[in-house]
Amino acid sequence: MDQVSNVFNGFTNIMDQNIRGVQLGCYSVALVGLTVAMRKVRPFSKFKAPSDIPNHFVKERRELTGLVKRIEPDGALLMVQHKPLVNIPLIPSGQLPVKITGVNVTGLGISWLQTVVVGSEVKFVPILKGRNLVECEVLLVQPSKDKKKKPQLVNIGESLVRIGFGATENNEKALVEDRLRSHYYNQLRNAELYALRKRLGLRYYIKPTKKVLTTLGIYLYVLLGKTYQKISNLPYKLPKIYAS
Repeated sequence: MDQVSNVFNGFTNIMDQNIRGVQLGCYSVALVGLTVAMRKVRPFSKFKAPSDIPNHFVKERRELTGLVKRIEPDGALLMVQHKPLVNIPLIPSGQLPVKITGVNVTGLGISWLQTVVVGSEVKFVPILKGRNLVECEVLLVQPSKDKKKKPQLVNIGESLVRIGFGATENNEKALVEDRLRSHYYNQLRNAELYALRKRLGLRYYIKPTKKVLTTLGIYLYVLLGKTYQKISNLPYKLPKIYAS
């Protein structure tokens, strides 16, 4: 009886060791898989320079999110504070220089970006990494008034070209080699044709400026007239536009 008990205990110990070995192996495989996944997804990384973005992010068209902190006039770059999937406040943030791919932004376009885009959240898809910037297709996130609806996404490059504040870059090679980028360039070209057809661009700048200058001129005319009246003690009449 004791011999049978010893054999049973020995068998139990062997099985227990094997089970522990199998469990240890499973845990090891799971840990390795998690490590590989973390390195691929980079959920905690805050990209501060083009070199921080993994190459497979560009290849896979990985969509990123960030907040536009300011516009760099030299090159019309969007300085974006990247938001990772899991935002840890202790990890320092930086400003990633983002160029709107396929668009040459005008001076008026830079003013438009500073007014409309700065301080807003954007989604950007890296297209090409450079030493000092990363070219991206950039989408402006506009929250919907109805909280039940998803936020609207506005293509910034297409919007700039559509109102005449930007021009498309000629890149036939990209159109041939990349179908997704070709679709984006076709959107830009259609927007440019619309702007040319509607003669947009300067109209958004000249008319408001003309109105402001006219109002300022009248104000100065009235102010100088009143000043002259006080100095010379001569009667002064308001212009017809102000006369009652």
